[in-house]
Amino acid sequence: MLAGTENATDKANIVMGGARDFDFSMRIKRERAFAGPGKGYNIFGVIETIYLEPDRDCRMDPEDAKGVGRRLYWPDGGPAIARSIPEQDLLIPGGLPLRQGVVYMPDVPDINHPVKNPYKVDRHAQSRLAKGEAPREAPMRKQRLENIASSKFQNFLVFQPVAQIVILTIGGGPARFGAMGSYKMPISSLSSFDGTKMALLIDPFTGECFFKGGRYDLADQMTVRD
Repeated sequence: MLAGTENATDKANIVMGGARDFDFSMRIKRERAFAGPGKGYNIFGVIETIYLEPDRDCRMDPEDAKGVGRRLYWPDGGPAIARSIPEQDLLIPGGLPLRQGVVYMPDVPDINHPVKNPYKVDRHAQSRLAKGEAPREAPMRKQRLENIASSKFQNFLVFQPVAQIVILTIGGGPARFGAMGSYKMPISSLSSFDGTKMALLIDPFTGECFFKGGRYDLADQMTVRD
């Protein structure tokens, strides 16, 4: 498959340069991640949402995407995102957390079944929640990586094309949700000159993640990636 094609229809080659280019790129990114912060990469935030463009080869139920689109979402405490030194490639240096030997994705509220009047507010605008009673919440639904992915390559699930990454950042360091001064910042995924767009590859059994292809636009800085 061509990691990052605009319409994700060519599933013959993972990258334009073939397997050798792919292996070289992964080796460099692994080396940067192993070198650690300040040497191999600089963390600048945590991921809240990765939005993906529609792809005919994913098995996602249309009901799951209704209202929010095709996405990977961390309501709280998402993975750190960094830029490699010196290439400025996007990295998820710590990977994704595992539970029982596979990547764990948090459950998310089902917006297709919203809860009406979660605070039990009466006609006098007074909450009628009992002491210690939490507001009613929408039912939760699972994020299944195998359904959201476009396809599989080697040991990786491939999520493509990436449309936008929303991160929470604070200053120059890793973000903390709810921290004073933190703010959301979008990273836009753009087509590269070879026609590819960014793809995210996730090993579901190790949590290892890589971005591949396309280019990204971060604030006033546009960086061309392989």
